[in-house]
Amino acid sequence: MTPLFPSPDHYLHNLQAMTSSEAKRLHRHAIKEAFEFQCVYCGIKHEPDELTIDHVRPRCYGGHSFTNNLVPSCRKCNQAKGSNNWLSWMRATFGITPRENLILSHIN
Repeated sequence: MTPLFPSPDHYLHNLQAMTSSEAKRLHRHAIKEAFEFQCVYCGIKHEPDELTIDHVRPRCYGGHSFTNNLVPSCRKCNQAKGSNNWLSWMRATFGITPRENLILSHIN
């Protein structure tokens, strides 16, 4: 399993020879792997290249690109959520689900 570090910069500091783009790719893969290649919103498993990385708190609202604000999301859910509040959007779309706790434990 790929270790899940807080940001791509940590991969640069923890691995001997790696470019910034390689560190970013490894960071994104580690996030997907940590969630077992499953979209956190709809719960469907996907191939790694079918998942995107979503900012739980959107960048336009001050969200950062650290691990605790990044989750794997299928393209459909990521586009539908857009810059909406994740919890409001998720409940409006899927109702109350146990996946909410998965996201809450990751972001806190």
